[in-house]
Amino acid sequence: MQTAAITSRFLTGCSSLAGFADAEGVVSNQGLVHHIVANHLIRTVGSQELFLKLTNEVIQFAEQAYLRRDLDSLEEASQMLVNLPVEAARQIGLYYYALAVKRRGDLDQAQTLFEAVADNASIAYRARAIQGLGANYLSKGQLDEALRFQLEALRMSSDKDAHGLQTMLMAHWDIAIVRSLAGDHKGSLGCFEKLWPLVCQIAKRQPFYVYKYHNALAVELSETGRIEEAKAASKIALASPFASAYPEWIQTRDDLNEKDASAAHSVVAIAYALKDDISPQPEVEQQRNPKPISVLARLSLLVLSWLVGDCAHFQTAITCVVTPGTTINHQTTCETLERLGNSIKSRAPPQHTGTQSH
Repeated sequence: MQTAAITSRFLTGCSSLAGFADAEGVVSNQGLVHHIVANHLIRTVGSQELFLKLTNEVIQFAEQAYLRRDLDSLEEASQMLVNLPVEAARQIGLYYYALAVKRRGDLDQAQTLFEAVADNASIAYRARAIQGLGANYLSKGQLDEALRFQLEALRMSSDKDAHGLQTMLMAHWDIAIVRSLAGDHKGSLGCFEKLWPLVCQIAKRQPFYVYKYHNALAVELSETGRIEEAKAASKIALASPFASAYPEWIQTRDDLNEKDASAAHSVVAIAYALKDDISPQPEVEQQRNPKPISVLARLSLLVLSWLVGDCAHFQTAITCVVTPGTTINHQTTCETLERLGNSIKSRAPPQHTGTQSH
C-alpha cells in the first residue's frame, strides 16, 4: 500500500478513540498505547492492514497527548510509531518526538529532528515539520526565520496530497504571533479574526483549537484596548477541558482583570484630581480673574476624554517582547510583515533550499 494511504488518514477518527477530544485525562492513562497494540495483535498477527490501522490509531493518540501536554504519553506514542513495520511510521514517530523535545525546552535537538523529518517524510509530515521549524525559531525569538519557514509551510500544505489544513492553520497562527511580537497588534488581531472559518473547520475533529483560538484572540483584543471583548473570549478558552494544562490561559484572564481594575482606578483618581484643582473663589470672581488650569488637570482631562471617548486616535509606543539576549532585525521583519498586508493567504516564498539553519 502506498505511503499516501497512510498519511491521507493521519487525522481521521477511529472508533476506539472517537471521544478523545472531549474526554478528560484519557491520554494520561499509563499503558494505553500498549493496550491498543495488544488488542490488534490478538486479532490479526502479521497483517499489513493491521499495522496501517494501528499506525493511524497511535497517531490519534499522539495528537491528543500533544494537545493535553502529556509529554510522557507523547514520547511513548512516538517510540511506538518509530518501531512499527510501516514505511512512513518512523518519520511520523520522529515528528511527534520532536514535538515532545521542543515542549521540554530542548530547541536545538528539536530543530535537528524537525530537519530530519522535513528531508525524509511524506509531504504531509514534511509540511508539518517545516511548520514546526518555524515555531522553533519563534520560540528562539528569531522572527525573520520563523516567518520564512511558516511561509514555506503554507506553500507545501497547499499541495493536494499534503492534507494540510492543520498545518495551514498553525502557519497562519504563527505569522499572526510574529506580527504581535513585532508590535503590530492590530495586524495580528486582523490575522486571527480571518482564521475563524478555518478554526471551525478543523474543530470538527479537534475541538481544542476553538479554545486555543479564543485565548489568542483575548490577548490581541487586550493589546488593542478592547478589554470587554477580550474578557468574553478568555471565558470561552477557560471553559475548555484542556484549560488545566494551559496555565497561560489563566494568566490571560488575570492580566485582563488587572487591566480592568487599573482603568477603573485611573478614572476615579482623575476625578479626584480635577476636584482638587477647582479654585474656591466665587463663580463671579473666577470669571473676572480666571485661574489657569494646572498641568495635572490638563493631563487629567486629556486622559479622561480618551478613557470615556473614542480611543481610535490614541497611539502608544509598543515595545517588542522577545527572548532576552536575542538579536532581531526589526526593520527586515516589519518590512516583510508589511508586504503581507491584510491578507493571510500564502505567497510564493523564496526558492526553498532545504531546512537547514541559516
